[in-house]
Amino acid sequence: MAKEIKVGLCRGCVHDQCQVKALVEDGKLIKTMNFQGSPFTSVWGPEGCPKQRAFIDLLNDPRRLNYPLKRKGTRGEGTWEQIEWDQALDEIAERVSQAKKDHGAESVGALFAGYNEQWDIARFFNLFGSASTENLDFRVCGGTEAFMDIICAGSAHCLNAPTDKVQCFVMWSGEHWTTSGIKWQTESKAAKLIVVNSTGSTLARKAAIWLQPRPGTDTALGLGWLNVIINESLYDNEFVEKWVFGFDRLAERVGEFPPERVEEITWVPKQKIIDAATMYATTKPACIGWGSACGHIGRNSAEAERVRIALRAITGNLEADGGNHSLRPHSKLVSFKEMGLEEMLPPAQCRKALGSDTFRVMSWRGWETLADKNKKSLRAHVIRGSSYPALIHAIRTGEPFQVRVLFTAGCNPLVTAPNTRNCYDALKHHLDLHVSLELFMTPTAMLADYVLPMTSWAERSAMNWLEYTNSVIVGQRLMPKFVPGKYDRGDDFDVWRGLGIRLGQEKYWPWKDLDEANDYRLKKFGVTLDEFAQNKGWDTEPIRFKGYEKEGFRTPTGKVELWSTIFEALGYDPLPHYEEPAESPISRPDLAKEYPYVLINNPKSRFFLHSQFRQSTYLRKRHPEPFVRIHPDTAKKHGIKAGDMVWVENRRGKIKQKARVTRDVPSGIIAPDFGWWFPEKPGEEPFLFGVFESNMNVLTSDAMDYADRVTGAWNLESLLCKIHKVED
Repeated sequence: MAKEIKVGLCRGCVHDQCQVKALVEDGKLIKTMNFQGSPFTSVWGPEGCPKQRAFIDLLNDPRRLNYPLKRKGTRGEGTWEQIEWDQALDEIAERVSQAKKDHGAESVGALFAGYNEQWDIARFFNLFGSASTENLDFRVCGGTEAFMDIICAGSAHCLNAPTDKVQCFVMWSGEHWTTSGIKWQTESKAAKLIVVNSTGSTLARKAAIWLQPRPGTDTALGLGWLNVIINESLYDNEFVEKWVFGFDRLAERVGEFPPERVEEITWVPKQKIIDAATMYATTKPACIGWGSACGHIGRNSAEAERVRIALRAITGNLEADGGNHSLRPHSKLVSFKEMGLEEMLPPAQCRKALGSDTFRVMSWRGWETLADKNKKSLRAHVIRGSSYPALIHAIRTGEPFQVRVLFTAGCNPLVTAPNTRNCYDALKHHLDLHVSLELFMTPTAMLADYVLPMTSWAERSAMNWLEYTNSVIVGQRLMPKFVPGKYDRGDDFDVWRGLGIRLGQEKYWPWKDLDEANDYRLKKFGVTLDEFAQNKGWDTEPIRFKGYEKEGFRTPTGKVELWSTIFEALGYDPLPHYEEPAESPISRPDLAKEYPYVLINNPKSRFFLHSQFRQSTYLRKRHPEPFVRIHPDTAKKHGIKAGDMVWVENRRGKIKQKARVTRDVPSGIIAPDFGWWFPEKPGEEPFLFGVFESNMNVLTSDAMDYADRVTGAWNLESLLCKIHKVED
C-alpha cells in the first residue's frame, strides 16, 4: 500500500485556514492532524479543532453530491435527473447567453461565499460584463471594517501582527477563541484583555473589563471612549499633530457623547466606559481586533469601524509593533487584481451595480476614489459589486432591472441571508434560471434548476494569503475529484472556466485546471504548489511597522482622516456619528410595546461554520439542536425554564429553539442560535430541511432602509422581538 503525508489547508473557517498534515493511503484520506511546527494552526492541539476532527466523516458522507443534477419537477419538488458535466455546462451556458442577449449581462448574477476560490468567479463575471454579484461573507464579515480602514487610513489596520509585544488587546464584537484559533494564539498573550460584546463568551469571562452594549450602539460606545481619551489628554499628541487630519473637529463631535449620555444609549455603566477607555489609552502597545458582529447591525456598521480607527490613531497604536499594523499583500504572490481581471469589466456595466446609488462608499464610486496602490490587493468584485438587499429586491421586483439568472456558489442564502421569506420568494418564483454549486443538498439547492457537485477542501489544491501575517500558505489536493463509478465532482474553477469557454472567454482561461492556476500564482517563487507544500507550506515576509514615516498614509491628505474627505465628496457626514438602529426600543417605541426585547446572534459555535456541518454526527452530538440564550429575569417573567422549547417572534415571522437560561445576556436581549437547518428532515417542499423552523434569519431584515447607509451591510441583529413558551 502506498502511504504518503501531504499538506492540506482546512477550510472549516472563513478567513483563517489552518494548515494540516494528512495521511493518505492509496488515494484514501486516513487521518488529518495539526501541522506541528507551522505557525498557522489552531490552539486545539495535535488532533485539531472539532470541525477538523469531523471532516473525514463529512468527506465520506453518503449525502455528498456526486454528479450534476438537473431538476425534473417543479422547484422544491425534489425530483432530479443525473446528467454529465458537459451536458450541464452546455445547457447552462446556452440559457445564460440567451439571458444576456435578451436582457443584458446585468440580468445574470451570483451570490457566493465560503469554500470557493473567489477570484475565478470574479474573472468570469468581469469578462461576462455583470456587476450583479455579492459575496455574502464580505459586507457583514470583515469587509466593512477593512474598507473603512482603507478609506480613512489608506490601508486595513484591523489585525494585530504575530507578536508577544501586545500589552492590551480589545476584542470588539468577536470571539476568536472559536472562530480564529490562529489569531487567538497571539491575542491571548496580552497582559490586559478588554471585551466589548453584548453576550458572554469564553473571551468575556477571561477579560479584565467586559462591556455589554445594547446591540447596535457600538458607535456611541466608541465615541464615549474618544470623549474620555481626548478630555483627559490620554492621546498621543505627537502622532496626532503629524499624522491625523480633523482631530479638532472630531474633538468637538465627541463632546456630544460624555460617559453619562453614552451610558443612557448603550446600557453600559459610566464607570466601566471610563475604565475601559483609560486602560486602552494608557497600556502600550494596544490592539483593537476585528469583530464581525459590528458588520451585522445595519445602520452604524461603517461608523463603528470609523470610531475604532480614530481610537487606534489618536493613541498612536497604528502600525506599532503590538498594535494594529498595516495589511499588505505578499509581494511574490500573483494578486487577486490580476487573477480577477478587474479591468475587463466595462465602466458602464460596473455602474449598474445594484445598490451603488444608495450605498455610495462601498461601491464603484468609493472604489474610484482609491489610490492605485490601495487597489492592488483588494477584491474589487466584492466592493464594486451589488449589495444583497438591492440584489434580492431587483430579483423580486424588477427594479431597477430584473435579475433573471442567479448562481449560488458555496453559500446557502435561505439560511444565512436576511429575511428568509423574501429570499425564498426570490429563488422560488422570480428567476428564469438558478444554478447551485454545492457539496450537499441544502434548502437553497432544493430550489435550483441545476445542482453542481463541488469538491471539498481535501479534494482541491488551495492557497490563502493571511493578511495580518503577510504570509502565503498552501494546501495540496489530498484526494482525487473523480473516482470512476463513485463520484465526479468539480472545482469551482472548472465551472467558471467551462462556462467561460462556452461563452467566448477561452483566451482568458489559459490553465486547464485549478492546480495549474495555483502554480501560476506561485510563479515568482519558482516552484509549483506541490513543491511549495512539501518544502514548508508557507512563506512570510517581514511586517512593516511605521511605514507612514516613509510614504505617509494612502489617503487624499496623506494622514489618517478622522474627517474623511472621501465621505465628504460622496455626500456623507465626514465625521463619525451615531444613529439609532432602524428598529430599536428608542427608534420604534410603537413596535417595542409588542416586541420588547432586542434580538442578537449567539456567539459563533466552535462546531459549525455559519450553516455548514449540520450533517456531522460527531458535531451534532456536541451541539445537537439550536438554543436561545435568555436572562433568568426574562425566563421568570414568561414562565420559561431551562430546556423548554420557546418561540422567538417578530413581525417578520417566528422560530422555535430550546431555552438556555444564563446571565451571559442582559435581561433586555434575546440571543438565538444562527445558521440552523436540519439535513435529517425531508428536503422537498414544504419542509426544505426545516429551513423555516429554527432559522434566525426568518426574523431578520433585508430592507434597504435598515441597512448601513454607507456600505449596504444588512441587518442581522439589533432588531425587536418577543419570546414565549411553546405550549403544544
